[in-house]
Amino acid sequence: MSTYLLRKTDVRPLLKEASAVWDIFAPLREGVGDVNFKALPKDRLAEALENLVLDDEPTLLSPKTIFFPQNETMFAFGSGGIREQVESSPKLLFGVTSCDLSGLLFSDGFFAKDFPDRYYLSRSENRLIIVKGCLKPPRQGSCFCASAGTGPFAQRGFDLQLVDLGGEYLVEVGSGKGESFILAHSAFFASGDGRERAAEAVKRDATATLGPGVDFDKALRLMVTGDFEKNFARIGERCVYCGACLYVCPTCTCFNVVDRADGGSGSRMRTWDGCVFEGYTREASGHNPRPSKTARTARRYEHKLKYDPLVAGRSGCVGCGRCLDSCPVGIGMSKFIREVADGTEEM
Repeated sequence: MSTYLLRKTDVRPLLKEASAVWDIFAPLREGVGDVNFKALPKDRLAEALENLVLDDEPTLLSPKTIFFPQNETMFAFGSGGIREQVESSPKLLFGVTSCDLSGLLFSDGFFAKDFPDRYYLSRSENRLIIVKGCLKPPRQGSCFCASAGTGPFAQRGFDLQLVDLGGEYLVEVGSGKGESFILAHSAFFASGDGRERAAEAVKRDATATLGPGVDFDKALRLMVTGDFEKNFARIGERCVYCGACLYVCPTCTCFNVVDRADGGSGSRMRTWDGCVFEGYTREASGHNPRPSKTARTARRYEHKLKYDPLVAGRSGCVGCGRCLDSCPVGIGMSKFIREVADGTEEM
């Protein structure tokens, strides 16, 4: 693996130069302090770069929203016929955490399987992902990437990965596209030879800081053979079904499709939906195969921890901790995993 050095003071000038080719998305501080992945507007680039966040602060939503927006027009129709709306601009994602990268790779597989989703795939076909490994838990007490095997540093799927060495980053190259990016902006990079051992030490320290947290593998095994109906019933009665856990999850991919018409014109849109909502599985006849809170709760946890590993070969939970952080009644995947693995009542 090729390695380079990038000074932290050069990050903003590098992104400014790269914006001539790429639409850049990065964690930006907005409003009263929330951090979120946002597009850097080319007409206000300097202002946006001032709000760039380089430390281990958590983002409210994952970068999944860049490729799978909450509301998306699929096509418009009117007197001129049907006009499909497919977006495919080149996108550079800077500062992606390793767990969010894992979420993106999971979503890639979902949207490419069986019936390829051209709306998602067109958005993601020309992208460059720069991962920044975590030195400390972004969501203290909630995230567990080391247990889930998704962090704090990525093993695959990235184009470039940054390892924080203090005043500079060691840049690991993970793809030919990443190597080409460095060559295109070579003035910002120096050879990383001789700093790899320091980077490995940083990775070991970060892993020790973030893990182990939960017995993730044991929970996955028990989900296949165990009976957790009582857990589902108890959690289902506490859940207020606000949907926060679904909206912040990096791998939730459920959606609904609606038509909006006004006279002879209109649009077909898709919008996020989720399995905990009563109307999600309700059929046109009015029958609902999951009418109870217990059944809908079971659907969520069995999906992530039982069926995803069986069907996709990996869990749909990446250990980011967003579900617990966002839940108004303290329900989260890490707590459920502890209940399964340890036989305790966490919620």
